Amino acid sequence: MLSIFKKKLFADISGTAEDMPPHVSAVLCLMIEIARMDGKIDDHEIDEIKNFYLDLYPNGNFTEAFEELKDWTSHKESFNPFINIINSNCTKRMKIEILSNIWDVILSDDNVDQYENSLFMQIGGMLLISKEELAKIQS
Repeated sequence: MLSIFKKKLFADISGTAEDMPPHVSAVLCLMIEIARMDGKIDDHEIDEIKNFYLDLYPNGNFTEAFEELKDWTSHKESFNPFINIINSNCTKRMKIEILSNIWDVILSDDNVDQYENSLFMQIGGMLLISKEELAKIQS
């Protein structure tokens, strides 16, 4: 069942990378970058991102969207554009849910890399979420 967050932000969109609203692409790009942080994107991490995507777009082409967004993020030098899009379009509750989904990607390979954890905390801070609330997500 889709959460209120997902229903509110992602209704009636085909799921192609070019058709996604910017905030959807931003969330997926952050998930991809977190997965890439330890040097490779593990199959479990891809599956977690895919599950998030397919909850939103059951009939979408995940492989196409994933590859396009992965290529696009590889040319970015900063997370700021993604953060700015999310901050402009999402409530605090939505941001906490986004961070929860990002944390699921981090946990999916059964290895919380120190760089992934650090990046998670940085992203949370940039999304204006307190360290206490981030700790709750991690527990």
